[in-house]
Amino acid sequence: RGLAEKKGMSRSKPNPQRKFLGVMFECCRVYSRVYIDPAGEVYEGRCPRCRKSVRFVVGEGGSGKRMWRVR
Repeated sequence: RGLAEKKGMSRSKPNPQRKFLGVMFECCRVYSRVYIDPAGEVYEGRCPRCRKSVRFVVGEGGSGKRMWRVR
């Protein structure tokens, strides 16, 4: 059992059906996932350390890349 289970906390598992992009935030050299909004129009997120925001617009003719680097 993990520490969270021992303390009575639940650990949520990532939803495999929820779309996300992998983002490497160069500002703080940290990786994070950026999830799509409920309308399916944009991926929005923030650096988990410095809170720099990032936004990827979904559109026709866009990229199929799943991993990005943000400066």
